[in-house]
Amino acid sequence: MSVQSTVVAHRLLLATLTSATLAAGVWAFHRSVSADGVIGADWVALPLFALLFGWIAFSFWTATLGFASLLWQRLTGRDPFGRCCGPAGDGPLEARHAVLMPVYNESPAGVFAGVRAMLESLHRTGQGGAFDFFILSDTTDPDVWIEEERAWATLIDTWDGDSRVYYRHRPMNASRKAGNIADFCRRWGDEYECMLVLDADSVMGGATVAEMARRMEANPRVGLLQVSPRPVGRDSLLARLQQFSAAVYGPVFLRGFHLWAGEDSNYWGHNAIIRLKPFMDHCELPVLPGAAPLGGEILSHDFVEAALLRRGGWKVCLAEDLIESFEESPTTLTDFAVRDQRWCQGNMQHARLLGGEGLHASNRLHMAMGVMSYVASPMWLLFLVAAPLATVFDAELSDGSAALKLFAASMGMLLLPKAYGVAATLLDRGRSRWLGGGLRVAAGAVFETALSVLIAPVMMAYHSRFVVTTLTGRSVQWNAQARCERTVSWREAWDGSGWITVCGVALTALTAALVPGLLLWLSPVLAGLVLAVPMAKLLGSVAVGRRLQDAKLLLIPEEVRPPRVLSLRDSLTLSMPEPEPAAEPADSPSEVFDRLLRDPGLFALHESILRSTDGDRPLTAQERRDVLEADAARLPKPVRRAVQGDLLLLRELHVRRTLEA
Repeated sequence: MSVQSTVVAHRLLLATLTSATLAAGVWAFHRSVSADGVIGADWVALPLFALLFGWIAFSFWTATLGFASLLWQRLTGRDPFGRCCGPAGDGPLEARHAVLMPVYNESPAGVFAGVRAMLESLHRTGQGGAFDFFILSDTTDPDVWIEEERAWATLIDTWDGDSRVYYRHRPMNASRKAGNIADFCRRWGDEYECMLVLDADSVMGGATVAEMARRMEANPRVGLLQVSPRPVGRDSLLARLQQFSAAVYGPVFLRGFHLWAGEDSNYWGHNAIIRLKPFMDHCELPVLPGAAPLGGEILSHDFVEAALLRRGGWKVCLAEDLIESFEESPTTLTDFAVRDQRWCQGNMQHARLLGGEGLHASNRLHMAMGVMSYVASPMWLLFLVAAPLATVFDAELSDGSAALKLFAASMGMLLLPKAYGVAATLLDRGRSRWLGGGLRVAAGAVFETALSVLIAPVMMAYHSRFVVTTLTGRSVQWNAQARCERTVSWREAWDGSGWITVCGVALTALTAALVPGLLLWLSPVLAGLVLAVPMAKLLGSVAVGRRLQDAKLLLIPEEVRPPRVLSLRDSLTLSMPEPEPAAEPADSPSEVFDRLLRDPGLFALHESILRSTDGDRPLTAQERRDVLEADAARLPKPVRRAVQGDLLLLRELHVRRTLEA
């Protein structure tokens, strides 16, 4: 049987199992809430239940198929499912490929430590000469901009490998990351076969990068090959929970997704290699009619680009067997929510693309799942309100036994995939030892599950607010992601999650007054809401995370046996630490800008980069006069950024500063 025939069989099996489970669940819910037909609030509760239960069933059966496949592979030593883009040997690469690192107000030390680690790792494979690295800066902070240039120059001076490393600062960061990538394609896209797209916190092993390129060369109809990034390198409790979940539960879901997606897979925005010509031919993003947040430029471009590639006849595949692909995760609940708010707005735009002409059904499903991942939260809130109302209007449950069985089935479908992940890990003895041993893996899963029960209602509240604000026309700012470890104060926890605690207390009081019999059933949800503030404080704690690490709980393999590329990245980062930015007045002198004006070497470096990258953007005559009449050391950041892009003005300031010295 061909790979695609196997994919179709898996899709039919998944659809059948999901449909049968949904039908049984809807029937059980109907029996449990109404003896005389669906009346009153049931009209709201039943369709909400059907959508939400169907969502749970689909995820459950996806994980079940993934676990069955992994179990078969472990017991027989054979992979029961071929890959649409399988291994391609170990010969030398024939084409040239670009590695893109888009950055936006990131830590230059962290970015260039990751780049250097990847360069070293690729060099050890003997394939480094096939790759050129591009640091594509959209940075708006003028001080960070100059530090990026210094870090790049240092890298160039100390790197003698066969990969070339380029730096470009874009004067106008139009269309965010998608615009940054498009600018690269217009300038240099014709010179390379493929581009490997990274995020600022991405790190990939050289062997994985080389294998991805080999597979693209060996499979000329593959337009995009995605490798799943694993979260690593953070110590807060929230980060450790995410890292452990990805390490233990992730492979089960990833294999299940791979079984039904096949060559109609998806793009997650980074840690993926893309064939440049079809990308340039087919992936120009449309501008949605109307104003933001649901109109205008598409924010979550990755799903859309995968759909456009597939519509153009190109395969989009997942390499779930390649593992040296890493990223960092948010370390606090507030940072996690901020990132999710951006993703929520971007994903909800996809609802307007579901009827797009020529899109494959799988791509429509990917986008619908992205929308549902956020819309499900307000639906759960409505259901939690409608179901008790239905009980009040109907006086009592018509079939308490059916309700209990339905609740048990729902909980089982939510929790069993975690058990699958634990079982799959324990079957791999080497991997189990790297995670602290079987008992610690199981204990970690129990601990993670208990905290997830409390976190889920908090994220439900956040997502519900995000959906509502998006639908009511409030657009978010797409700023740089917070990546550093930091302590969460009680004040910050209250400012971010206090409204959730207030709502939780109010809902608990309301339920106790109207339907006290449901308090026990709703206790996990209500407890999570009421405890939102202390949970925000606890989840951001680095101390708690490190104590768990010392106890060998919530470990991941990359901590016990770190890949060489991660060890090198971490050691390089420590060798060039950066101080935390101080909260200074807006008119405080800039040491970086002053150094640029008085240091001939740094000035020459900046001037040469502007010239070679067409970055010179002259100000108007009046703007220049205003700058020359002001104190250059105390120019506001937006003005300094503009000045750093005007070569003539900058040269005059440089001469003045030199003469003063």
